[in-house]
Amino acid sequence: MSELLQDLDLEESVTDSAPKPNRIEQIIVLVADAVWAVVGLVLWIPQIVRVVITSAIRLVHSALTRQPIDAIRGPIRRVSRFYVDGFLTPGKSRTSGAYASREPRLGQFLVEAVWVIVVWMLVIQLVSPQIFGKVWTALAAATASTWGVVVALARDLAAQLPAGFGALIELGTAPRLILGILVILVFFGGFVLGHRRR
Repeated sequence: MSELLQDLDLEESVTDSAPKPNRIEQIIVLVADAVWAVVGLVLWIPQIVRVVITSAIRLVHSALTRQPIDAIRGPIRRVSRFYVDGFLTPGKSRTSGAYASREPRLGQFLVEAVWVIVVWMLVIQLVSPQIFGKVWTALAAATASTWGVVVALARDLAAQLPAGFGALIELGTAPRLILGILVILVFFGGFVLGHRRR
């Protein structure tokens, strides 16, 4: 009987020792949830558009080929939970497998970012062509200024290189492009080999 009481006391002490959210944590979670309420919606709508398009294509394909359509439910279920799952709850740890991977996925991030931009640009084009023109002009100006900064930094870096690299700079456009592509392929090959060895 005493052992049973000791076990119950141990269980109560374990449940009491679980960290409870304090005021600072609640404020941080509230601010993060307020940001997610806007940013998550901006990211969620393009995902819904993509799932609707791909699901419609799969439905037509499965109807024509008389194949089962069970595979369509997975992406629809994931996208339907995306916005709600983004909100944090103070004091509760998230153990979802979707967020367990620690490896950065730069390619997937870039594809998703491009998709979000394309969808919202199409929405702006449908709603107001005048606003679309202003946004497009602003994006083009920002891209041109960013490219100018990158080129200026590359020139500054090239000026700091030893004299032996001057011959590479004086090459024409085509040899420089070929050399750049080769360097990128070598780095990409090394990345792939390193990734496979893990």
